[in-house]
Amino acid sequence: MTGWRPARFEDMAVLAGWIESPQALARWGGPSLTWPMLPGQLWQQIDAESFPSFSLEDNGELLAFGQLSPRDEAATWHLCRLIVAPHRRGQQLGDRLCRYLIERAIPLGATQITLNVAAGNLPAVRLYQRLGFLDNGPVNERGIQPMALQL
Repeated sequence: MTGWRPARFEDMAVLAGWIESPQALARWGGPSLTWPMLPGQLWQQIDAESFPSFSLEDNGELLAFGQLSPRDEAATWHLCRLIVAPHRRGQQLGDRLCRYLIERAIPLGATQITLNVAAGNLPAVRLYQRLGFLDNGPVNERGIQPMALQL
């Protein structure tokens, strides 16, 4: 059965296998994450205990992961560390992940949702644009485009 659940510590071992390089890790989670990834370290570094973190699974197989991070006294929530299993990309799971996280942020008082995307990741940029996200500032020196969605 496919369904959403709170992320678990054990998800980090699977997630670590989806990220193939230090550069990919920095694009996914920011420059403060360390390589090589150790699941316990990763759980701590992404602050999974504090931030609402969710996983999508199908019959025990992890398919997607994402987090919410509060900004601006909880009126703005940030979608972060979004990832879909490499062998399941192109199957609308990124869309499902974003919509699920947005739905979780609304009862928390969100009036705006933000995210960051690698400007060269055109499939992700197109997905976020389809969901209504707009550019929210210039691309930074790391090639990251901030985007925002007004609710």
